[in-house]
Amino acid sequence: MLNLTPFLQKYFSPDEPIILACSTWPDSMFLLYKILETSYKDNLVACYFNHKLRPESDSEEKFLEDLGKKHGFKVEIAEADIKKIQKLYPSKSIEELAREKRYAFFDAILHIYNAKHILTAHHLDDKLETFLFNLSRGSKLTWLINMTESSGAILRPLLDIEKKDILTYLEKNKLPYTIDSTNEETEFTRNYIRHEILPKFERLNSNYKQNINNIINYFEDLKSFIDEEVKNFLQKFSSEKLKVKSDKYFWINEFNSLSPFLQKEVIRYIYYISNWNSTIWLSEANIAEVIKFINWKWNKTVKQIRNMKLKKDNKIILY
Repeated sequence: MLNLTPFLQKYFSPDEPIILACSTWPDSMFLLYKILETSYKDNLVACYFNHKLRPESDSEEKFLEDLGKKHGFKVEIAEADIKKIQKLYPSKSIEELAREKRYAFFDAILHIYNAKHILTAHHLDDKLETFLFNLSRGSKLTWLINMTESSGAILRPLLDIEKKDILTYLEKNKLPYTIDSTNEETEFTRNYIRHEILPKFERLNSNYKQNINNIINYFEDLKSFIDEEVKNFLQKFSSEKLKVKSDKYFWINEFNSLSPFLQKEVIRYIYYISNWNSTIWLSEANIAEVIKFINWKWNKTVKQIRNMKLKKDNKIILY
């Protein structure tokens, strides 16, 4: 089950460090064991972040350290008391803060090892849960297809594998892993989707996972097409030589000649590239505000949403 070598050969040179985000739970341990089956096993660096949210976190650290000594791979560990940190940021959820601190740690590891990629063990079930979670929040296409094989520094080699197959493999081969004690607690949104929502899809259609996955793949193709249209629009201004302070701009009359849909997508794309390839916090109301700003009669004005900053200069918009 799953020959990981072709995937690793696609993204890594023979002596490049393989950075793995490892929770010690079934998914990441499955990926870890699969890496150990390859010629890249001596390059493995397993990274564990302790959020101090569960009593078993310290024992998970020791579990991974002992396994690293046994199999000869490196282990990197960091920790942060997320509950204490949340008191400083009450508007953020525990899950959001935990993710921020965890990925900051992973980013530091990439720099320490001069590595380009980090592997995560997201699988097909995670992909569907994320899709439904973001769908419920009214997300743009960018977040509906958030889990792709390659996204920035993150690589996800398990997206076509179901959780049940991972568990079957581990049990069959008697490979040790730990269990997340909060996995059954449905007050966490993702757990609620996992335990309460997805089983209802199973009743409707036993092949629902592949069907939803096909929809996500379709959305991915659709977004690629839309992004290409937006890029073609924005790039056609780059060859013009104007005496402006930015080489990124577009003519307002050209923007207004686009369909209302593409106008929204241009704003979405500029926000996306301005905010670390993310459309989080960009609402339909925000987009409407920007389009209204573009057509204001006032000149030399500025509109900023997060890190997207637009400046109106006569008949052009600088961004």
